[in-house]
Amino acid sequence: MALTDLGRCSAAARHRGEPLGGSAPVASRWLLIEHPGPWSKQAAETPPMGGRVGEEIEAVCASFGGRALLIRRQGRAVADAGGRQWFAVDTVRGTWVRGTWRTADDLLAAARALGVECSSSDEDAEPMLLVCTQGTRDACCAVRGRPIVASLVRTWPDETWECTHLGGHRFSGTLLALPEGVCYGYLDTDTAASVVADHLEGRVTGGFVRGVTRWEPAVQAAIALVLDEYGPAGVDDAVPGRIEAPPDGEGPTRVEILGRDPVPERVLVEVHAEPQDDLALSCGAVPKPSVVQRAAVVPSA
Repeated sequence: MALTDLGRCSAAARHRGEPLGGSAPVASRWLLIEHPGPWSKQAAETPPMGGRVGEEIEAVCASFGGRALLIRRQGRAVADAGGRQWFAVDTVRGTWVRGTWRTADDLLAAARALGVECSSSDEDAEPMLLVCTQGTRDACCAVRGRPIVASLVRTWPDETWECTHLGGHRFSGTLLALPEGVCYGYLDTDTAASVVADHLEGRVTGGFVRGVTRWEPAVQAAIALVLDEYGPAGVDDAVPGRIEAPPDGEGPTRVEILGRDPVPERVLVEVHAEPQDDLALSCGAVPKPSVVQRAAVVPSA
């Protein structure tokens, strides 16, 4: 696969300069299930899930504002005799709950841990770097993602994992940094290491940010723009204040960003959700309706 072939969704998105901001998945909590694979196209259909169990796990996660991902070490390393791990991570409080699993019932219990257990946990979550490598969803994720994992694991072997679909194949390589919940895109082996190094030092590299997953797309886009304009800065140096969405759904959403140095104290951003009907969202797929978030800073009066 040639990564410059515009027939590939990730090459085409880069060529047209499609904005990243506002494209991250939306979830304030994440359930991470260690599974060496093979992964089904729909992660929830991967044995021993599938059918009722997979549907229930997804429903339970959604009820707590969460989403589930399958994760694995590079090369599908098998967990030790203690069982495969799971992690329930709260991106708002930066805490987690951990355990191991062997059966589908264990996974249902893990999903339920996103609720009260996660809310009451005071255990600080350790950094996790999740890179989408799920070729069963789109070849770009595997071809771009796996070399990124190989490069990161040399420096951060304990933090780095492969994971299932993070949405937006065309933005690969994509990476989710937990516990902060910052999702990055358009990464490659030349940029991923520097982005991760900055992130682990508390500096978010704005030009690669898809969004902070605990916020909706318009807020994600506004924060990504502000971090790009005034950063690098910490993820908590640019947080949303007042949000004004158009009552009729027409027109821009106005997002007030409250900052601390180096971000100005207050930045007003307008975000336009632009419908698109001619974008191929996956390799080999026909164009389908989608939305691109375009953000701009409103000049001070």
